[in-house]
Amino acid sequence: MKTQKSKASYLAMILFFCGAPGFSAEIAFERDPSLPVVNINVAFKTGAVTDGPRKSGLTNFMGEMLLRGTRIRSKKQIELDLDQMGAKLDFETRAESIILRGSVLSSQLEPYLKLLSEVITQPSFPEIEISKLKGEISSVIQEELGHDGALGNRAFSKYLFQGHPYGNPILGKISDLKKFNRTEILGHYQQLVREPLLLVVGSGDASAERMNEWTKLLGHSLALIQSKQNLSSSALSVTPPKPATRRRLLIVDKPDRTQTQINLGQIGILMTDPNYFKLYLGNSALGGHSFSSILMQEIRVKRGWSYGANSAFRFGLQPRSWLVHLFPASKDTPDALAYTLKIVENLQKNGISAEQFEFTKRSLINSSGFIYNTPSKRVENTLLEKSLNLPQGFMRSHADRIASLRRDEVNQALKNFVQPDHLAITVVGTAKELKSPLAKAAGISEDLIEVEPYDAE
Repeated sequence: MKTQKSKASYLAMILFFCGAPGFSAEIAFERDPSLPVVNINVAFKTGAVTDGPRKSGLTNFMGEMLLRGTRIRSKKQIELDLDQMGAKLDFETRAESIILRGSVLSSQLEPYLKLLSEVITQPSFPEIEISKLKGEISSVIQEELGHDGALGNRAFSKYLFQGHPYGNPILGKISDLKKFNRTEILGHYQQLVREPLLLVVGSGDASAERMNEWTKLLGHSLALIQSKQNLSSSALSVTPPKPATRRRLLIVDKPDRTQTQINLGQIGILMTDPNYFKLYLGNSALGGHSFSSILMQEIRVKRGWSYGANSAFRFGLQPRSWLVHLFPASKDTPDALAYTLKIVENLQKNGISAEQFEFTKRSLINSSGFIYNTPSKRVENTLLEKSLNLPQGFMRSHADRIASLRRDEVNQALKNFVQPDHLAITVVGTAKELKSPLAKAAGISEDLIEVEPYDAE
């Protein structure tokens, strides 16, 4: 039986910079021999914000194509080899990172690493797979436009960010992806899949030394590829989005809705902002996961307007969004919006009560351990910390940082941050029935309310 000390040593997170001269790739691997499985995430610290004008969805498209053929294997052969290993490999696109996520039995680690290296360094981007993928993603986008919740999120991001890259849909627009060709997909690959942006994060039944060695070899292969290219890093950065100067409202017109989707919010903050933990607590009191949150009590419990009501931040390398979401019946939508705006205005003016503060503070401290209580969660934390330039161990610091907060400083942070008069509001519903009552509910002149069809990209 292993001692507690030896067990702890197995679970230590090993972090490396791939230390050859000129290399900046990183690896963070946590050995966990409790199961004979290795989980590997190969990330590149760049994402959908690099898509560019009229090329929305290009980053996601390029990433999906990595799994559709290499110089040696076809898509079918890649899938067959993964099946024979009993392994998984998927691709995820975020605004500022792209991630190949995989898992494999430790006994199959070596052939899996070989395949993974091949997928990353030797993609072939076959024309026939480009054509197939265009059709597949177009179908997913059409399905998204038909789902009111997804449609509402997509419309709100676009409306809030007003042309900023954060507002572009990850999957893109059908009109854009139809124009993608192999040359620009290859060019985007060369721009994004580069050694300086490489981050490998994982956990499982493998030695950190072996994973470090593999990451160095992968980084070296990528460095050899990029040395032949004349690449610019300017396209990889994104400027801060501009805050709104007035309250705005968009109706996404969808006929015959009996239920609507309301999203309202504003530009958010960075996780490195000095007020992050204060606003994290304040937002949790307003619309966090607790059934006792202000929005749930006022909108669902007391008035029965919406089965759910919540609020949340989204974070990036620049301030992203703070969002309130609810989905009332169409007949209740004007009242629900008007009252939600009153709640937000009261939050800005008066903050949260002593009872709400103490309850939320205690709840967040008691649940903070669930942020990092499993290897998979610690891997996600490391991905987040590395991709958003957060201090190492930031996610583990929540309990201590929240414990030190006072109600007065939380309320002051809310007062300074929340801007009720500058909110962007989107409603998915039937415009002819809602336009006039929503104008009254939001305090916006009816002729300033924007309307667009739900199937407009």
